[in-house]
Amino acid sequence: MKTLLLYLVPLIVYALMNNLVNDSFTWPQYLILLFAFLAFQLGRLRYPKNEVPPAAKVTQAVFYVLTVAIIFRDKYLDAGLINLMIVLVAVFVIVEWIIAKPQQKTNA
Repeated sequence: MKTLLLYLVPLIVYALMNNLVNDSFTWPQYLILLFAFLAFQLGRLRYPKNEVPPAAKVTQAVFYVLTVAIIFRDKYLDAGLINLMIVLVAVFVIVEWIIAKPQQKTNA
């Protein structure tokens, strides 16, 4: 459950920044985005180093695309498109959480 927060809190931060900041981002806002990005990266700690499942790799790749898109939001993209991408990443996170959930060992 703790690692799920490392995935969802950055998405909430991205959504808040995207919807509350109408003008271009300032450097403290970019710093907040950087910390949110690093928190999302910490979510990979739930997997052993060389055993990251493909679903987690896809989720990370989609989050990278979202990060680049939110950085270029001011000049090239619309806030509505970023909101759509945030929802898409949230869906990927939920799917990854369901697929890559560690299997509990049962002793029969």
